[in-house]
Amino acid sequence: MKKKVLSIMLVGALAFSMAACGSSSSSETTTDDTTSAAAETDDTSAEAETAETSDTDSDGRTVITLFRSDDGNGAIEAAIEAFEASQDEYSVEWVVASSDTDENRNILNTALSAGSSEYDVMAIDTCWAGDMAAAGYIEALDSYMQEAGRTQAEYNAGSLQAGTYNAKTYALPLYPDFGVLYFRSDIVSEEDAATLISGDYTWADLQAMAEAYMGEGGTTYGITFQAPQAEGLVCNANEYTANFTDIEGGLQAMKNMVDSAATPDDILIYQESETLTSYVNGETVFARNWPYQWGNLTDDSTVTQDQTEVAPLPGGSCIGGWLLAINVNSENKEGAWALLDYLTAGEGQQIFCSVGGYVPGYNAYLEDADVLEANQLLTKEGFLNALENTIARPSSDNYDELSDALQISIHTYLSGEADLDTTVAEVEALLAEE
Repeated sequence: MKKKVLSIMLVGALAFSMAACGSSSSSETTTDDTTSAAAETDDTSAEAETAETSDTDSDGRTVITLFRSDDGNGAIEAAIEAFEASQDEYSVEWVVASSDTDENRNILNTALSAGSSEYDVMAIDTCWAGDMAAAGYIEALDSYMQEAGRTQAEYNAGSLQAGTYNAKTYALPLYPDFGVLYFRSDIVSEEDAATLISGDYTWADLQAMAEAYMGEGGTTYGITFQAPQAEGLVCNANEYTANFTDIEGGLQAMKNMVDSAATPDDILIYQESETLTSYVNGETVFARNWPYQWGNLTDDSTVTQDQTEVAPLPGGSCIGGWLLAINVNSENKEGAWALLDYLTAGEGQQIFCSVGGYVPGYNAYLEDADVLEANQLLTKEGFLNALENTIARPSSDNYDELSDALQISIHTYLSGEADLDTTVAEVEALLAEE
């Protein structure tokens, strides 16, 4: 495995430096010397170009380029090394992308819009698939899946939905991330806890519980979640409206929760960090957040894992996480599929998830002993129930624009500056345009 760190600024600075040095060449160089130097430069350039564009490694294996950030836990390295050891036809060059999601999207869009074949397999956010598929940047995978004997039912439903555009599959899950409800098991009754864990409850039921339990165990609030004019609001609205299938009922339930005494007065600016802090510090009984919150509940925090249970959300759990896609301009599509399939459904999926503690996007590994040992949440009934009902955000060929418009409309309603009928009509119109 070759590992290459992507650094646009460094490349640009180097190019500028070389240009500056070139402009300071002596004008007294003789014609013969100039010709000789030019020939040497041409030879060097040709060698460099050959090395740069070669699609085989020193062992004669076809090189597949993977664009993916480094989470720092060794998971992707272990999976790549296992892939290379599993066969002798392909090796992998890992281009280590930035930890900044927006920066990576800009890098990919710039390269793909120019028709670049630089990256064969790319890790993409669940919100990007529709945009990239509509733009013709990524390869449809249905024929590859059919030939490999893969079926859609084998993958996490919400992740697969996120990677689908116009009834075609364009990306498969590397790992899903999704919203869940955390609650204080030392405060909530066993009967109510069982109801929550089963998922057989409504938003009205949750609001009633939040109002009933707030103040117990030193808490101040009943429930916190994400409701600012930001992407988190779209995720929460997606859950309240059951994937936007009940826009009127869902938005009304969300407004009821916002106006309830159980939520903080400033709930409309609560993001993930505020939600996390309020729960970890023992300020709230219930908190809707992402799985990473579990890791923040330690023996040193005010609220520990022993005091916490996890449950699914009434309208489904909004999906996040990362997908893998193939560059439509890849010159090694068969090899790209071999790597993608290995990482999303083959042994690489098991290795990646067990080393990194991720939730598998391929359902067969949800009961794998190594994966379960690496992620305690996968042993919890409520978490598994949430995993069974994951929902993607709306698919769009311009998701950023759609999301911004949804945020404005919904936040205006929750702030009391628009009525329900007007907001429902606006949201329906926005979704109908997609």
